[in-house]
Amino acid sequence: MTFKLIDNTSKVKKQMNSASERGMKKALLIIESAVKSGTPVLTGGLRDSINHTLKSIGASVEGKVGTPLKYGIYVEFGTGEHAENGAGRQGGWMYQDPSGKWYFTRGQKAQKFMRKGFRQNKDKVQDILEKEYSATFRGG
Repeated sequence: MTFKLIDNTSKVKKQMNSASERGMKKALLIIESAVKSGTPVLTGGLRDSINHTLKSIGASVEGKVGTPLKYGIYVEFGTGEHAENGAGRQGGWMYQDPSGKWYFTRGQKAQKFMRKGFRQNKDKVQDILEKEYSATFRGG
């Protein structure tokens, strides 16, 4: 009796990577939408800047949802006396707006729009990835 061994390792790896990319893209769109809908809106600039990136390096697939705006982190984690980590400026401060009017503030409370967007959809993301892998490898 003769046996022939067929190595499908590279084919399976490609299928896994493809399923990961498809699933991640779907998940990123859901999270991006949730984050945008939960973003505090004053001018809309922060909300409109939120986007996602998908990067595949070898067998690893990485997805990110975020904003390139530097002040996004301050909205997410708070500032001054209200900063989550307690390292914000204490005692308040004055600032001048573009029209020349002066204001006093003790900072801004954290608004957690990024974390809420992810946490609210964590189960959906897991379901999406499970379905992508299942559809790719079912019935082999």
